[in-house]
Amino acid sequence: MMKMTKRFIDTVAVSLAVMTFVLGAGSVANAQGVGALRQLDGRASASLKAQVTVVADSVARAGLPVAPLVDKTLEGISKGADANRIMVAVRGVANDLGIARRALGPSSDTELAAAVAALRAGSTPADLTQLRKDLPGRQLVVPLSVLASLIVDGAPAPSAMVAVVANARQRNDSDLLAYGRIVSHDIAGGVAPLTAITTMHATPNALNTFKPASIGGKTAPLPVPIPKLKP
Repeated sequence: MMKMTKRFIDTVAVSLAVMTFVLGAGSVANAQGVGALRQLDGRASASLKAQVTVVADSVARAGLPVAPLVDKTLEGISKGADANRIMVAVRGVANDLGIARRALGPSSDTELAAAVAALRAGSTPADLTQLRKDLPGRQLVVPLSVLASLIVDGAPAPSAMVAVVANARQRNDSDLLAYGRIVSHDIAGGVAPLTAITTMHATPNALNTFKPASIGGKTAPLPVPIPKLKP
């Protein structure tokens, strides 16, 4: 149970870790980029940091955030991965940042970081585009993070999309996070993922405003509404 709850928290943390990071210029030679890369000092070898810096410079020149690359590097170091494996992961994140930008359109750095987490969990670029369309004008950091958590916890991606959009339309970010935590808790307790997201915690009236997804030609089940979550 604690493991699954921690997984949800970690997924959201990936997105929220760069909340204050704003890319200033087209190179990591600016204050923000240098500040992010300094987190590697004393933790990454000079060679590894140099390799990450090369990728970070390319990412920054594309107008994408550097912080997710640093986060992935630190994650690899904490897990004892060798430099080659870390660089494969870092380049993968760099590639996913580009995919996320193309899928979401104009986005904040935190949205892009959360989108990468969703892609790595098993979401698709089309899902990201649809989420932007279904939740116009809303910052997607929390919806993307909850989407990633539900998929990681075992929910089919199309049904996870249904649940996130339906609940996001009726709940603020705090309540949406609470929904994600409760579903994660239920799954950890043995409830089937699809059951957890579709039977207990959907918000009232959500079903009236959302077109269901399709899985293999069959309509994905929509959440069943119940009273709003208590604080």
